Amino acid sequence: MSVKQWGCCVALAGCVFVSAPHAGELTLSEAVSRTLARSPAVQAQGAAVDAARYRAELEGLAPPLTIGMELENVAGTGALSGVDGAETTLRLGRVFELGEKRAARQSVGAMQVARQSGAGEQLRLQLAADATHRFIDVLSMQALLELAEDARDLAEANRQEVARRVERNRSPATELDLADLALMRAELGREDAEHELASARVALAVLWGEQGADFPRVAGKLFDLPDPGPFDVLAQRLPQNAEQQAFLLEARQIDARERLAQSARKPDLHATLGVRRLEALDDEALVLSFSMPLGSSARSAIAVGEQQAGRQELDARRSAAWLESYQHLFAQFEEMQHARLEVTTLRERMIPLAEKSLASTQAGYEQTRYSFLQVAQASAVLLALRRDAIDAAARCHQLLADIDRATALPGDPQP
Repeated sequence: MSVKQWGCCVALAGCVFVSAPHAGELTLSEAVSRTLARSPAVQAQGAAVDAARYRAELEGLAPPLTIGMELENVAGTGALSGVDGAETTLRLGRVFELGEKRAARQSVGAMQVARQSGAGEQLRLQLAADATHRFIDVLSMQALLELAEDARDLAEANRQEVARRVERNRSPATELDLADLALMRAELGREDAEHELASARVALAVLWGEQGADFPRVAGKLFDLPDPGPFDVLAQRLPQNAEQQAFLLEARQIDARERLAQSARKPDLHATLGVRRLEALDDEALVLSFSMPLGSSARSAIAVGEQQAGRQELDARRSAAWLESYQHLFAQFEEMQHARLEVTTLRERMIPLAEKSLASTQAGYEQTRYSFLQVAQASAVLLALRRDAIDAAARCHQLLADIDRATALPGDPQP
């Protein structure tokens, strides 16, 4: 195969991407589904939600009954020696909560469960974004490996062409040395691409708890760049995204704690009912007692003030977080638009021009008008531009995944 034919192979390398999954190939939806179904992090979060439910159920129980016993006038002196004058009291006590404290505690517990569930939703969104990022890494590494293989084949073809010209005394022997160096460098590049692809495949598989990848390839179109739509439409989703929903749940929890603090204004009534045995009289009698703490109103006011201050802090943090997310979304959107423009410019203008330059240089080399070094430089420029196109396309997809993560609303389907 001639140098010109290998140049055509390189020119086509960046356009060959799988449009439909073949046997054994992993799709993006399958990668996300595996991650969400089998990730140890999701399992841990599910256990955390269960723990929050148990904790809320425990804290929502009514105060338990208490039982106690008192033994008085025992082992004294004189008439109270031994147990002759003993007074034994068996008591049953209970706290009667006033001010609907139990309902307030149950409300706080429900909000704790809701917040933990919300954290689980945020985790699922983040894992879906992580799976998308790593899937794109594998897809781009596959393209880079194909490019490295083409670069190695091109270097081999170049070496064969130079060797023939050296044999015919049409090129100096030093050009063969340069061709050998280019071939060795291309072989190292191919080996490095293989290692990078293997690492990317394992990095994707560990998301669903596997140490090795059970898929040979992933299926996808790297240069199929979807349009996320206008920025204003995306920004309108920010107030309802998962992060803002987490602030809303936290605000509801603060409200529930404030109601609990307000309920503490009414002190609880501690009552006990017992039976007392008087050994000296050989009789029994009922014993009834009541107690109620003082100063509950002042303590409640302090607790309410604490929750109100916490609500003010939360409102400020929520506003700051919204502004930060807006700025971050704008930066990501602009960077993605730049990456789209970069891909378009590279594939439609720069790469065709580099292909034309390589073909012209190859033709001049065959006519002894150019040296091998010039052919090698033209080849390197074309290969570098194709690598840039792959990198820009991968970056565009990953930025789109980040944008989807930032603007995802409750109930939105996963990628």
